[in-house]
Amino acid sequence: MFIFLFVSTMKKLKNRYRQLDLAYIKQSLITSGRTGNQFLRFSLVGSSGVLVNLAVYTFAIYGLSWHYLPAGTLSFLVAMTNNFILNRYWTFKSHQTGQAGAGGQYFRYFVVTLFGYLVNMALLWVFIDGLHWHEVLSQLLAIMVTTLSNFLGSKLWAFKTG
Repeated sequence: MFIFLFVSTMKKLKNRYRQLDLAYIKQSLITSGRTGNQFLRFSLVGSSGVLVNLAVYTFAIYGLSWHYLPAGTLSFLVAMTNNFILNRYWTFKSHQTGQAGAGGQYFRYFVVTLFGYLVNMALLWVFIDGLHWHEVLSQLLAIMVTTLSNFLGSKLWAFKTG
């Protein structure tokens, strides 16, 4: 059921944003307009999420002696929930109710960040098992890679109003 819903959602996104002008997105990210301000707020929220993520990840690895993959999963879920709340009420100032409300937005935000999570886990595997880099540094670099895709997915779909 989840896979069907995920595939269906991805097809709708592809069709809806087929005509999306990447130059417009680039310009809006570097200006001080609404999108630029949202990206700044998203980055600040993301920074708090990085701290939450790294704190939970480090505690799970060193305090609980977990393997880095389950530690990464736990830290993703905690940081994602933290970021959802802050992005909903501060970054995108969304106060929708009903199906478009918090539950629907949380599901859409989860789908957006799930993509980032999968990329994050793949990068951790490459950095740690393949390149033998430090676990916490690897997590920080993986988070940085997924920031832009998470912002665009959040703005254009998860918290889209109207």
